[in-house]
Amino acid sequence: MAKGLMMMNFIRKNVSICMNGLAAIVVMLVPFSVAAQEADVNAGAARAAVCFSCHGEDGVSKNSTWPNLAGQNSKYLVKQMKDFRDGRRQDPTMEAMARPLSDDDIVNISAYYSSLGRGDSSSGQQNRRR
Repeated sequence: MAKGLMMMNFIRKNVSICMNGLAAIVVMLVPFSVAAQEADVNAGAARAAVCFSCHGEDGVSKNSTWPNLAGQNSKYLVKQMKDFRDGRRQDPTMEAMARPLSDDDIVNISAYYSSLGRGDSSSGQQNRRR
């Protein structure tokens, strides 16, 4: 009985030490995971160059078929692009455009379009959601 109790105390002590060590590692890694997802608007503008022909460099589409992206919520844009990339949202053109994008590319492109004004009032187009 005493041997079993000693073994339980030994296990409890070592599990506690392991959990404390694991917690310390997680705390040290959190800044790196957050930094990896920080948006870079300039990188987003550069990566979004292929988007300009449909969605416009200023985020305002010249064709009513394609949505304006200027001023859209960046979380919304991230979700939509990931859905196209991962096949949860269907559109042959957008799936092909989003497929090569990394998570960082998507965050950066979303930040770029979100940083733009809500659209050019002189064009007469309203910002539409699709």
